[in-house]
This record gives sequence, structure tokens and C-alpha cells, in this order.
Amino acid sequence: MGYSQAQKAESRQRVLENASRQIREHGIEALGVADCMRSAGLTHGAFYGHFASRDALIVEALEYALKRSRERIVAHEADNGEPGGTPLRFIAEMFLNERHMENPGEGCALCALAGEARHASADVRALLTRYLHDLTARVAEATSSGDEKAALGIVATIVGAITLARAVDDDALAKSILASSLALVMTQDDAGR
Repeated sequence: MGYSQAQKAESRQRVLENASRQIREHGIEALGVADCMRSAGLTHGAFYGHFASRDALIVEALEYALKRSRERIVAHEADNGEPGGTPLRFIAEMFLNERHMENPGEGCALCALAGEARHASADVRALLTRYLHDLTARVAEATSSGDEKAALGIVATIVGAITLARAVDDDALAKSILASSLALVMTQDDAGR
């Protein structure tokens, strides 16, 4: 019995990982239950043994993605002790880079879903709003001024920059968007000194 519960938990985890990646790569509406289950190595019929509905899967997958984003930020901050670096630079560089731009399925759910969230369910919007508040607070702590309003502007700049860089079909322009936005964000770090 313990093995079957452990196996079920492992299967559920695979489904959440797959669903969160698919949502960030293709959007909420593109998530298909059958494809998600197949990607997790399970049958479509096993879905209701794990989730009450597709909407429940979406909310849990988004919660999973946002939790992973928080964990990546904490790990990134802990791993970065570069000379001359600041906490804000560490956060900004974590988001405003080519790897993040090119791999939405592995990146920030807010950056991936910002454009379509206005059409999402109230539960999805509430999760993204809560994450926005959390990220803004973390950015405010990382700035030299600690200003929450400036931090919100920084987060908006980061999310907008990733969204635009992913939207354009010009690689040089996309890289310029990232570099220009990073430079703009870092002026806020210098402003409080």
C-alpha cells in the first residue's frame, strides 16, 4: 500500500511538472489533458485519480511553477557572490538573459503568462497577483532604496522585456531589449546609493 501511494505521488508530480512546463511554453488554453498525461507516462483515464478537473490541474500546475520560480530565485541569490554584484543585479540577470527568453517552459510563469492572464480564471489571476506581490517585495529588499513602487516598476520592466523579447522575430532586437532593460533596471540600484 505504501508503494502505491508513493507511486501515485510520483506520478502526480510528473503530471504537475509536465503541465506547468506546457502552460509556460504554449499557454493555459493549449493545455490538453490527454497530451499532458501521455507526456507524464500515464493514460488519460488516470487523470481523475489525480485531479478533479482540468481547471484544478491548471491551478495546481501554476502553483507548482510559481513555487519553483521562488525556489530558483532563492537558490540564485545564494549561489551568487560575484565581486561587485548586488542583490538586484543577481535577480535582474536571472530574468533578463537569453536562456530565460528562449526557454519559457523552464522560466518564470508570470513572464510566460502575463499576456494571456487577463483571459484566465479568477484563481489563475489570484495566483499570479500573489506571485507579483511576492516578487515585488523580494526586488524591493534587493534594491538599495527598498522602495516598493520602484520595485513594482522593476518587475514590470522585467516581465515586459521578456514578453517583448519573446515576441519579436529579430534576434538582435530581442537581445537589445534584454540588455537595455537590464541597464534600465540597474539604474534603480544606483539611484539609492
